[in-house]
Amino acid sequence: MVKQAYFKDELDIPEGIKIEVDENHLITLEGPNGKITKDFSHIRGVSISVNSNKFIISTHFPKGGTLALAKTVLNIINNLINGLETNYKYICKICYSHFPCSVRVDEKRQELLVENFLGERAPRRARLEDNVTVDLKDDDVILTSFDKEALGQTAANLKKACRIRKKDPRVFQDGVYLYKKQFGDEVVWEIK
Repeated sequence: MVKQAYFKDELDIPEGIKIEVDENHLITLEGPNGKITKDFSHIRGVSISVNSNKFIISTHFPKGGTLALAKTVLNIINNLINGLETNYKYICKICYSHFPCSVRVDEKRQELLVENFLGERAPRRARLEDNVTVDLKDDDVILTSFDKEALGQTAANLKKACRIRKKDPRVFQDGVYLYKKQFGDEVVWEIK
């Protein structure tokens, strides 16, 4: 494999999005949908800068891991820019066959509560990440955010909270499952 002496990649910053980069790789993005700060202080050997309307990431003599890290940071920033322009939306379905369960939001503790799951008296709790809004419609839990990472983590927390132990998984398929991902109004992924 041929070694590279220098790697540089750029990302266009659209109008309405502001990006600030700290000397410790603390990146702050601000757009129409909100403001978010990402900490990339763990990155070594990669330089990040912003020139007028370009986000630039570069490194000298990159090895495989450094190159992958640089491209990962670039993709995370690209997802945040897209999210700040148009929100991401994940739609989860509440499924039950034994006991009718429901989901409610505890704003004070930043948690989602799954009540009456398999007839349990205590509700199961799932952490609600920052910048994620929840809308409950019938058997659907609609999660909306401009941060794709936080949105995916909230959906995973909700699914994990409904994990069933010591019962046959072929019979007990109750839970809250992700079945649709949207970018704005466009459906990106769906289980039919």
